[in-house]
Amino acid sequence: MLYHIPLLATLLPAILGIILYLVGKRIGKKVRWIATIIAFLSVLLILLMVPELFGRLRHGEQIYFPYEWMTSPIEVKFGFLIDNISLPIGLIIALVSAFSCLYSTKYMKNENGQAGYYANLLLFTSGMVGVIFSSNLLQFYLFWELMLIPSYFLIAFWGTPKRALTIGFKYFIFTHVGAVCMLLGILSIYAFTGTFSLVVLPEVCSNIPSNMMMFIFVLLLIGFCVKMAIFPLHSWLPDAHAEAPAPVSAMLSGAMIKCGAYAMIRISLSLFSSTMLQTSDYLAIIGIVTIFYGGLMALAQTDIKRLLAYSSISQMGYIFFGIGVSSQLGGLGVTGGLFHIVNHAICKALLFMCAGAILHQTGTRDIRKLGGLAGKMPVTAVSCLIGALSLAGTPPLSGFWSEWMIFEGGIASLKVLLTLIAIVSSVITAGYYLWFIWRVFFGEVPEDLENVKEASWLLLIPIVALTAATVMLGIWPDLLLGLTSSL
Repeated sequence: MLYHIPLLATLLPAILGIILYLVGKRIGKKVRWIATIIAFLSVLLILLMVPELFGRLRHGEQIYFPYEWMTSPIEVKFGFLIDNISLPIGLIIALVSAFSCLYSTKYMKNENGQAGYYANLLLFTSGMVGVIFSSNLLQFYLFWELMLIPSYFLIAFWGTPKRALTIGFKYFIFTHVGAVCMLLGILSIYAFTGTFSLVVLPEVCSNIPSNMMMFIFVLLLIGFCVKMAIFPLHSWLPDAHAEAPAPVSAMLSGAMIKCGAYAMIRISLSLFSSTMLQTSDYLAIIGIVTIFYGGLMALAQTDIKRLLAYSSISQMGYIFFGIGVSSQLGGLGVTGGLFHIVNHAICKALLFMCAGAILHQTGTRDIRKLGGLAGKMPVTAVSCLIGALSLAGTPPLSGFWSEWMIFEGGIASLKVLLTLIAIVSSVITAGYYLWFIWRVFFGEVPEDLENVKEASWLLLIPIVALTAATVMLGIWPDLLLGLTSSL
């Protein structure tokens, strides 16, 4: 049974999502609850692997589940690679997706095309989980593209009516161009090594000529940086997040952009460690520029969702910096980057859901028109504060530990000046989050918001669960770090 769990966890949401779309008109409103059950089923399947594999993963073992796929003209096996990198990221992506599905049952209740919406949500989930668990580069690319198509529809057809189609097209073009660059890099790797397998490639990458190594590395890096929204390939993200519905924004920022960070660890760092070492100064500088740019732009926003979108750019800069300063998987910066992938997924999904709850209850996301909501929406206020403080690196919340490890990794790599600049940037993060919290939840309540009440329990359950996860990982970080200790 264990052998087929990764296959079921990855493909069941997509298969059942398509079936759900086909029968959606017959089952009516039940479609949202069935979709939520399917999403949580994927989480449950991944959780079933943890007790079986935990001991082996702690010792750094990679578990490979291959299936025959193509034998002619090239031999490619469809398979799943589970290790102490893919398992925690795959689990958190599935969990954020499931909570977004639950959140949608209330938030998207009155929207048209319910069956199509939830089918795309489940396809999106399958695409992301498939990227994380893929055991070969061809399969990785196919799932990468599967992420793109349903996420485009979710933005274009269920986003803000006035601009959704335009912004959805911009999102599609940006991410597809990045994917094409990545595909060229993948095909180049195969041309020189004769394999797509991520199990075999670390041993045969030396066959790539040195004069091609940098070219392939840059092609892959462009694809990953577009998905991570690293400066200057970031401009799709603020628009897409601002126009998408709140649960979709939670998946885009909380889950999808993490696939780019995972790809850097899985592919760039594993296969091109010497090139990473050569370019580490440049990568660290790009990370710092992204941190500052995203932070300063967040300070200038008056729209809650655009503020959170620019914050995501800044936070991905931290992850990029942590991975960039390390030339091997054992680096403290990589461990911190991996931990921050999980922390940012939880906290940013939490914050976008809080933003959705505020919009749902008040009818606006303009910070200038809000105030004093802590007394009206106490659960949302406390959860939003905890998520913001965690990403600002406040102890003992989870974000403190991951940022500390990223900065420690930078110092251990002898990039002291660059690390100090990155540390200074955390002041900007604290600045825009505290400004946002103060303006929205404290001060006087505007007259037109006097009758505002706390959000529905269907919106609050995912918010409270993600808040609890943030606090728990802060108090007991070894829940995750115990699994990644053998990196």
